[in-house]
Amino acid sequence: MGAITCGTGSYSSGTTRLECRSGFSPTCRHECRPTITDKAGRIDANIAEILADPPLVWRVVESDDESSYLRELSKTTTRSFLAKIFGKAKPVPTVRHLSFSEHELRFVDLDKSWDGLNACLKICAPHAPNFFDGEDVGKVEVGYGRALYQRSEAMAGIAAAYAGLTTDMLLSVYRTVDLRPLYPRGLWRHNDPEIESYLSENFLALQAFVQHTRDHSLGAVIQFT
Repeated sequence: MGAITCGTGSYSSGTTRLECRSGFSPTCRHECRPTITDKAGRIDANIAEILADPPLVWRVVESDDESSYLRELSKTTTRSFLAKIFGKAKPVPTVRHLSFSEHELRFVDLDKSWDGLNACLKICAPHAPNFFDGEDVGKVEVGYGRALYQRSEAMAGIAAAYAGLTTDMLLSVYRTVDLRPLYPRGLWRHNDPEIESYLSENFLALQAFVQHTRDHSLGAVIQFT
């Protein structure tokens, strides 16, 4: 897996990215794009909306382009057997929109760092919810697999746990981790300053993202691309 978008991951060139967005509206993409959005006064309201109508997750992970949402929506409309025989057109689906607050749809792209981060953070913050283990948003494929989500309560716990961590603490754990099972193979190496810098930069981006969700009572959506 490669990237995370916050506000989740995405796969690119044979690797996975995680992207995340915040809010129930963060999106994260691995590309980590977690995306979870929060409407003013209605905690996790947008998460409830997309769980009830999963194609709406495209309104989060591709908020500036509705083409993927419209394609997904067209898959949900079917004709009856008799309608097909008599050549009746498919029913026109109802196009819906989500309303986002100014704090929602913040995006973080964790690139291909997510599995290395996950391995370290499970040790650094063993009692925190696992950010990368979200629940499926229906059966909608948004890259490499389904979008995942974390509710605002879980994000608050994650942010509290990550707030006390430093890059030195993270790297101290990284230097002891068995890197062989980590994705993508060949990226992770011990005693490599460039890789340690890459891991540290993505950790700081994730730390800032989850703190944003906590500050504004937001959840997140995670996309693997």
